[in-house]
Amino acid sequence: MPVRQFDGRRCFAARRAANLTQTQLGKALGLSKTPISEWEASKSSPPPERFPAIADVLGQSLDALFPRLGEPDLRDLRCDAGFTQAQAAEQMGISRLPLGNAESGKRKLNDAYVPALADLYGVSRDDLLVAQERSFGVLSSAPSETELAPKTLGQKITHLLRRRPLSDQQIADAINRQAAFDAVDAASVEVLRTDGAEAEQIRAGLPPDSLYHGLGDAFGVTPFFFAPGEEIERQVLERLEFLNLLRSDGVSLAARGASRGVSSEMLATLSEVLLRHEDEKGKPAS
Repeated sequence: MPVRQFDGRRCFAARRAANLTQTQLGKALGLSKTPISEWEASKSSPPPERFPAIADVLGQSLDALFPRLGEPDLRDLRCDAGFTQAQAAEQMGISRLPLGNAESGKRKLNDAYVPALADLYGVSRDDLLVAQERSFGVLSSAPSETELAPKTLGQKITHLLRRRPLSDQQIADAINRQAAFDAVDAASVEVLRTDGAEAEQIRAGLPPDSLYHGLGDAFGVTPFFFAPGEEIERQVLERLEFLNLLRSDGVSLAARGASRGVSSEMLATLSEVLLRHEDEKGKPAS
């Protein structure tokens, strides 16, 4: 079942950025300091129906603070609206049984409940019914945007956070190590992670390659993963042209210690890149 991801370190960084103490955050949520401390230390996590209130107090969007893996089912919609099952049932004037049965995939909601429940959760009736299908294990035929391969830098960071939860400050530290100075902070990383309006300005202020290499170090992946496709193609072409120059000068290109051949898939991709490059070279200048 898709759920929102909770990371105590990210919650800690967001609280510090909001200039709140644990006691102040707890008071705003109607809690003591103790559960806040336990959440941030990853000793426990808040119930997901508290996520909206936490994000609101910390001045963060729900998706930025608690990214979700996949599309929501009925339980997710309820939690995103900030209700426990008992609270939602009370608002509807019904028992918990119909909601519990629908969320667990046992019995679908009575049609008469659908409009009021959609209004309570702040979604359309169609979205509520699609979420109900997910609760019963029926997936939509078309892949959702979150299920597609990540394309933007923010999507790529969010994708990797599902595998390796890191706080924005930890990511900032990794980038700063590559930059060799304090180039970004947690707030800057949040802008990059959410593809914010100031993302390009932040990237422009970083030394060349420090962003991709810092992110690569933080997540344990190749820096190439974060580069746009056209940038990767440009670098590949530059290296191919350099190799071709060496060959034309009679420099030996014998591989030393190579143990892997070039697969047919790699050759097909390389051919596609080279053909596209030739097409671009053949176009008249505008």
